[in-house]
Amino acid sequence: MVAIVLNTAVMLENVYQPEAEEQLSESLQLTPVEQLQLQWNQQPGAFPLIKQKNVIDQCPELLSYAGMASLKGWNWPYAFALQGLVIAAIVTSLLNWYMTHDSGKLQDDIVRLQASTQTEIQRQQGVMDATQAEISRISHSYKETFKLHMSETPLTREQALNELKASLEDSRKSVGQFKQKMELKERDLRATQNAMALARSGAPLLFSLALLLAAGGVRRSIQKDFPRSRQARNSGDFFLYFATSEGLLLNLVLLAFAHFALSGADYGLASFFEDVGPLFQVAFWIGFYVLVLRYFAGIARSMYKAMQMRVPASEWGPQNRMLLCIHNNFLAVFAVLEGTFLAACYLLYHVDKRLF
Repeated sequence: MVAIVLNTAVMLENVYQPEAEEQLSESLQLTPVEQLQLQWNQQPGAFPLIKQKNVIDQCPELLSYAGMASLKGWNWPYAFALQGLVIAAIVTSLLNWYMTHDSGKLQDDIVRLQASTQTEIQRQQGVMDATQAEISRISHSYKETFKLHMSETPLTREQALNELKASLEDSRKSVGQFKQKMELKERDLRATQNAMALARSGAPLLFSLALLLAAGGVRRSIQKDFPRSRQARNSGDFFLYFATSEGLLLNLVLLAFAHFALSGADYGLASFFEDVGPLFQVAFWIGFYVLVLRYFAGIARSMYKAMQMRVPASEWGPQNRMLLCIHNNFLAVFAVLEGTFLAACYLLYHVDKRLF
């Protein structure tokens, strides 16, 4: 009896085992859209930006299916880049401007100019007060002639008063002209200070903004260089996804380095830059460029995966056309933005100097 039961169990197991394995195999064979949805749902945390970064890093080859996956909280390329790159750049630039717009060498020059102006006005005011006192003394004196330092011969009361009043009027005119001259100098210094603070604080912001605006040029260049790629039309979106994912933290580092280099003197580091000399500054900017280039190389590497293309044997050679597309388009956009921005700062300098 026992043997019959065991044989029946073995027969049932042999019958249902293939069916169970088939069901398990079917459950593992998910479509790309379902895989992307699964990856999204498995991400911990309550911040969609971080969840999206993790998904992009883990599954770059599935990004082309994001439009069909209907992921709740998923940001489209420009919104993702705006949140991950540009907003951080805006905050750091505003903070840098707030901390440096009234400090540094130009502020010291303004303070010295105000102090010297005040000293000179007090000196001339003392001369005018003495002249006024002399006029009062002569007006109430019983003497008929008076000896003044401005005349070699004694003068009558009327002559002395005329000389003193003329001298007092000249002193007042001189003080007025001096005040006007110093006000023009201070206005020029303040206009220069405002324009320089804006230019130094805004340049790092343009770096992040250029990444956002370079997407269109990157897409056109890649479509031209890789016409056979089915995903070339999505390359602009891929660029924004990976530029934000790769640069979410690196962008903050680059912004900090840029603000330090451009506004370091306004933080009281002028002596440091003078001590290290121009050689250090050249080495600093070369290192900054190398760091940016490695950033672009990481973006290009991920884009090859997303477009399902073979990565070049040499990542740094001219055959890495993806890297060249990213580099050249970013550089062109940044040059246009920076040139326009500096021209606007120069215009602001003239307007500020004339109006205020």
